[in-house]
Amino acid sequence: MLSNRGNAYAEADLAKGYLQPPKPPFDKNTKKGPVSFSNAENFPMQDIVLEFIRTQVAPVLDRTSLTYDEGPFGPKRLREAMAKLMNRYFNPVLSILSDNIVFTSGVTSLNALCALSLTDPGDGILLGMPIYGSFTGDLSVLSNCKLVYTPFDGLDQFSVGAVSRYEAALLKARDEDGVSIKALLISNPHNPLGRCYPRETLEALLRFCQRYQIHLISDEVYALSVYDDSACFNSALSMDLADIGVDPALVHVLYGMSKDFAASGLRLGCLISRNHRFLQAALSVSRFQWPSGISCGIATAILENEEFVQSFISQSHRLLRSQRDLAAQALEDAGIPYAPGAKLNLSIYRVAGFFLWIDLSKCLDSKILATDGGWAAEADLSRRLREIGVEMASGLAYYNEVPGCFRIIFSVEVDALKEGLSRIVELYRTSRGLP
Repeated sequence: MLSNRGNAYAEADLAKGYLQPPKPPFDKNTKKGPVSFSNAENFPMQDIVLEFIRTQVAPVLDRTSLTYDEGPFGPKRLREAMAKLMNRYFNPVLSILSDNIVFTSGVTSLNALCALSLTDPGDGILLGMPIYGSFTGDLSVLSNCKLVYTPFDGLDQFSVGAVSRYEAALLKARDEDGVSIKALLISNPHNPLGRCYPRETLEALLRFCQRYQIHLISDEVYALSVYDDSACFNSALSMDLADIGVDPALVHVLYGMSKDFAASGLRLGCLISRNHRFLQAALSVSRFQWPSGISCGIATAILENEEFVQSFISQSHRLLRSQRDLAAQALEDAGIPYAPGAKLNLSIYRVAGFFLWIDLSKCLDSKILATDGGWAAEADLSRRLREIGVEMASGLAYYNEVPGCFRIIFSVEVDALKEGLSRIVELYRTSRGLP
């Protein structure tokens, strides 16, 4: 009795992962229970946010927090606070104004908004491989757009040369498949590779978008989780578009409170754009993705307290770096490779986000590889990992080009991190017949 649309939504089954019976949490005292490396959240910093909310937020909340207030796109006070944060930390060439910002109930809803506003059914959006797996549902289910995943065949996707691969994918989609590409979506800092795009690569990508008149959507939700001073995060907002001849109406940034501020439950994301018509579309669609007034009040209190923000970011960086080094050292000691190499002194490559992209391809079952192929062998390896109590996103889920890679989240409680790594190392050694 459903419409075709309704049946498509039912078939997408996007709620499946949330409807599973809850599993007992890992017990650090007994070291029993599953260790989940599935959700990229900044768990060690959550108590600090909670304490701030309990002690500092009440004065900011008033009766307007329980009303429709100024509308569904975020109060001006919140948008001004976010603009101030971005002007301080994102180094925009032109100052961000509150009118450049639209809030919705999370970056997930912004992904859907972008696809709905920038594509017609059957149009395409370019993405690299690997990339955040949930972009698939976020972008395509409501809009019915086509996602064109770009292979790099061993070429560093953060290099200027990677633009040629995007161009080849665009032309193939257009000329062979009849798909008109309308946007390129990048994750910067990257999920799951944990790297930032160099300025020269961003410039090349922007020129590419200008040449083919497609939009660049830069998901920068991990922008303030760049925890190595040797790295340089370059926001799309920091690029001098006039100098390189790029129309600012083609460039859009997505940001939110979930990652950097350890507050996924607030469900707050914002679009930053100078495209007036796109912002008009976002303002209209925001009615259906209305953020909570209480969440807006909490976020306003956090962002307006510059001393807390600076202290929180510094502490988060120290914890992330410490736990990333712990995970990296355990992998190094066991001989487990992780992208893009296995040398700790290449820290410039792994400086952002909450994850490491590890290569367990040597653990793939050779018999399954020979009979059913690599992805079947990766599914079997995922099953074996679950059997020893480790849950991780797999390469197939993140559109990796080859099977056998998994994403470790190191921003979990340290006892869970150590135990999960120990289990992975044991499986790695056992699978390879090592002592």
